[in-house]
Amino acid sequence: MRHGKRKGKLNRRTSWRKATLKSMANDLFTFQRIETTLAKAKALQSFAEPLVTLAKNNSGSVAARRQAFGKLCDRGTVKALFDEIAPLYKDVQGGYTRIMMLGARKGDGAQMAMIELVKRTIPDDELLGITKEKKLEAKKKEKKKAKAAAGTKEEKVAEEHHVAPEVAKEIQEEKVIEERKREKAKTEQEKITKKGGFFRRFQRKKLGPKPPK
Repeated sequence: MRHGKRKGKLNRRTSWRKATLKSMANDLFTFQRIETTLAKAKALQSFAEPLVTLAKNNSGSVAARRQAFGKLCDRGTVKALFDEIAPLYKDVQGGYTRIMMLGARKGDGAQMAMIELVKRTIPDDELLGITKEKKLEAKKKEKKKAKAAAGTKEEKVAEEHHVAPEVAKEIQEEKVIEERKREKAKTEQEKITKKGGFFRRFQRKKLGPKPPK
């Protein structure tokens, strides 16, 4: 009987649905994060998590590997599932994946979602496609923005004092030096007050006993 088995049909025939879930599971275990529709993500979650449980509970079983291969039909994915992914979930009782909503798709308005493994071997930078070159470019952009902001400050100072930008730089440096001096003076006053009052440094030193005549 098929009572309550309306979930995860995906408007496909059985063979088509199995092929869809198989390819999506292979991508999930390979890339550990994929983007798809919400309906497909929910169907994939119920298809992929039992495979993780099978690999976790039967890590050294050849029969379990053959059973997983019957579902995935990819030896590389089965090996990664048993050797790399399953050991991460030894102490986890279910809940190996998470689904995050992304919004509606432009063409047909379908609800999009991202499904990923909770524990991953691939770092987030690689998943997001952030390479070292992109990081260096981002740092360069930040430096350029900081320089531009400093230039705008100098222009404001030059406008206020009606001087050339070179003179404005000197004025700005003098202001920074004065602020640092004030901060040092404040810290010194705080140290003095902690030791026992502001006027303690002006007190005379205690004299010892008078030497005998």
